[in-house]
Amino acid sequence: MAGLMLINGLMLTVLALSGIFHSALRRLGQPSIISHILAGVVVGPTFLGRAVDLRRLGMEDAGRALGDTIYYLRIVFMFFVGLEMDLRYLRHNLRRSLVLACGGSAVCLLLAFLAGPFFFGLLHPGEGPFHPAKLYASTTLLMLVLSSTASPVLIRIVTELKLTASETGQLAIGAAFATDIASLTAISMMVVNPTSFDRDTGKPLPPRIPNADAPSVQLVVFVWLALVVWAAAALAVRAARLLNRVRRGHRYISMYELCGMLLLIVSLSLSAQHLGYSASMAAYIIGLAMPRDGPMARTLVDRLTYPVHQLIMPLCFGAIGARLDFAQIGRFTASQLTAAVTFATLLSVAGKVAGTVLACRMLGSISAQEALVLGFLLNVKGYSDILAINFGDKSGVWGETAQVVLLLSSIVNTFMAGPASAAIVRQQRRAFTYRSHCLQDLRLDHELRVLVCVHGAAGVHAMLTLAELSKGSAPIAVYLLHLIELKTKSKYAITHLYRDPLDAVDKKKDDDDQWGYSREMDQVTAAVHAFTNDTAVPVRQMTAISNLLSMDADVRNAMEDARASLVIVPFHKDRRYDGRMVCRREGRRQLNQRIMHKAPCTVGLLVDRNLPSISGDEANDEDESPLLEQCAFTVAAVFLGGPDDREAVAYATRLAAHPAVSVTVSRFLLPAAEPEPDRRSSFVSAVEEVVLEEVEEEEEESVAADREFMEEMYTRFVEPGHVAYTERYVSNGVETLNSLSSMVGAYSLFVVGKGSGGGAAWTAMTAGMGGLEEEEECSELGPIGELLASDDLLAAGCSCSVLVLQQHTLHRKMKTWRRRHPHSILS
Repeated sequence: MAGLMLINGLMLTVLALSGIFHSALRRLGQPSIISHILAGVVVGPTFLGRAVDLRRLGMEDAGRALGDTIYYLRIVFMFFVGLEMDLRYLRHNLRRSLVLACGGSAVCLLLAFLAGPFFFGLLHPGEGPFHPAKLYASTTLLMLVLSSTASPVLIRIVTELKLTASETGQLAIGAAFATDIASLTAISMMVVNPTSFDRDTGKPLPPRIPNADAPSVQLVVFVWLALVVWAAAALAVRAARLLNRVRRGHRYISMYELCGMLLLIVSLSLSAQHLGYSASMAAYIIGLAMPRDGPMARTLVDRLTYPVHQLIMPLCFGAIGARLDFAQIGRFTASQLTAAVTFATLLSVAGKVAGTVLACRMLGSISAQEALVLGFLLNVKGYSDILAINFGDKSGVWGETAQVVLLLSSIVNTFMAGPASAAIVRQQRRAFTYRSHCLQDLRLDHELRVLVCVHGAAGVHAMLTLAELSKGSAPIAVYLLHLIELKTKSKYAITHLYRDPLDAVDKKKDDDDQWGYSREMDQVTAAVHAFTNDTAVPVRQMTAISNLLSMDADVRNAMEDARASLVIVPFHKDRRYDGRMVCRREGRRQLNQRIMHKAPCTVGLLVDRNLPSISGDEANDEDESPLLEQCAFTVAAVFLGGPDDREAVAYATRLAAHPAVSVTVSRFLLPAAEPEPDRRSSFVSAVEEVVLEEVEEEEEESVAADREFMEEMYTRFVEPGHVAYTERYVSNGVETLNSLSSMVGAYSLFVVGKGSGGGAAWTAMTAGMGGLEEEEECSELGPIGELLASDDLLAAGCSCSVLVLQQHTLHRKMKTWRRRHPHSILS
């Protein structure tokens, strides 16, 4: 009874200390695994073990006592680690993830191979006879420890840095999966027929299998154990699929079925151990082979996530830390221990960072800062390296000193990864805030990052269709943010990332769905899934749940996380059955206005009037000719002048690269260059005169920028025949209105600018159109957009979608600042 009470006390102490340490270390960006190991060190012989003698109760030390107690829980933990490694995650960036994984691991393997003998001599000074086999085994395990990456720890760090939806986070997770799987596979092969060494003499012990050194015997043993593991995994997978078939139409399986499945997994792992393999590695392989769809996998993930991460994982890593005794590190002094830990840490950091940077240079599409972030992230430790360290300790390759040095090195590597990556990411985000992200400055062959926002499943098709048309001939990254209004009185926001739209398509809804938004979220996910199946465009989906007053902050955060150059939000009015636009939800217009006012990139406001489909029914009609299919989209870009109109034309030229889009740029001009009236009078003050001079100077610069932009556009797109070009001469707003009305019906999409900063010519051509008065209905559309989105045009039987673009104000502020500070170094 005393021993049982002591074990329970040790477990509760590890859990309590883990929580206390993590509450302090999480502020420094540290993952929970460091807190678990430190809690084990406190409970172990280094601290608590000196006050309590466990040998009086029949226990050797706290580490072994905890390890023996949680033996079966460790099997469940390794199964969950394999279950969390979804191999489908690698499909999006398979080639680049593998290149990054191979680059970082290759340099680490090379450095460990070269430094392996020196490291062995550093940890075993003054030992007896030299045995080459032990040196080879030590070097091999050192190569495995340095090249490993703990993907579950990396996922936690990436999530805390808000990089999960970014390309850098996707690549880091994919490369970590590949590295982790390779490391654990190598450990699985090592445990088949390991070579053990005597701890006193260092001599290799006789193998447990006679003639084990013979290649034929090793091949037979390997094939036999491979068949054992394959049979165990196949039986578990077959049982999971049977449960999925039995529970078809349900969200979860019952608790009894879950317990039976876990009992089967533990039994199969123990059977594999009885036949000569490791139970933990067998459980990991079973988890890796389990199907990811259906109620079985959903129940395992949802029901096991909390107990595994909050109970089992602290105990597993606490048991590892409890086995460390810093007082028993041989003849090492504190300075020697520090030197050994520093040496191992520098080897790991140099190998991972240098290898990752070289791999990124070879790929050519990743910046230097992103390469550094990936290098530090891929250097996190915590799973396969600890298994390799324990394997080296059990087989007698390393002693207590080497175990302490390597474990401390793993802790330091993981400790550095979070703050180092966070510092680089913060610098990138500050640079993003002060960098121009307008479409006018973005080259057509550069990647376009688009964030589209929807309020429901009805808007998914139009938004993703517009995003798909935007790719042209260049790569594109599409992010979809589902905006859900928080209907409770609680003031909080939740941002949820979907890893794969496939996971929620076939879910059945229960009455106790969390937050009560499951049905709405599943509908959006199903719509995204249907679109991606038709177009093969990868879409990264996110959901923001907050009230309308603070939802613009969620949108801005998503812009920064995605580093978007263009964000498209839906118009606050929806299309009714008769084609007219009605506002069904108050507050959405104010939300759009706040987004357009504070957005750090170009904002597009889409008025959707049944935007045609890329691969809809009309494209599948047998009578439709290929030429008609290629001209499914007719786009008109209206240019009157100013930065917003330049942005609209720049976006239209990107649309022109799509084979299904035909673009026409219509430029509106004044009929004759009449001299502008003098704004000065004899009654203006000196201050007013200076202000007028600045306004005239800005207008002259805007006119020159318009002329230069249109000349370049004509040379690059009109002369080669990629874009059609027309000029329309108008004197006032009435003539502009009549000219635009004649264009309606000939195009399926109008791309226009909001009109801010248009200058005197723009003002003259829109005078009297509306949109400039205080009683205007939709000032966020501008006069041209408001006219084209008006219900009055439905009288002629014409309806078209309208995209209103606003160039972000930072670009204009930087130009103004450079003009006023011509001698600054930033100019």
